[in-house]
Amino acid sequence: MRVVFLLVALGIALVFYLSWVPNPDMALVWFVPDWIANWTDARANGDLRTAVPFVFLGLITGVWLFRLRKSAVWWLVTLVGLTGIAAIAEAGQIAMPHRHFSWADIGWGGIGSLLGLLVAYGGMQTLKWLKVSL
Repeated sequence: MRVVFLLVALGIALVFYLSWVPNPDMALVWFVPDWIANWTDARANGDLRTAVPFVFLGLITGVWLFRLRKSAVWWLVTLVGLTGIAAIAEAGQIAMPHRHFSWADIGWGGIGSLLGLLVAYGGMQTLKWLKVSL
């Protein structure tokens, strides 16, 4: 359980850090590998790149929710919460000179979260059906 909270906290911290660095070019972030920076900095991936960390956050929280047998309400609250994190990260960019607020980024954050949650649910249901335990 602590590992899940740590991974989610690190994921959220990473989202805020990468959203609030002064320059949106990931090639300038020291810990981002070149191949990831090249993909994220490509103009075609400008908004889509927001979804990537949220897929992982949705996946981690989805596995946790499934293992705790939480109701659909919890899944919905998690989706809204993760999308809210995307909104807060975007709102923080309003005051930054080289960054800009984007509704599309919030949407992609929500889509990434939903995708991660769906993959977690589907994967865990499949493992349950195959009688594989984690």
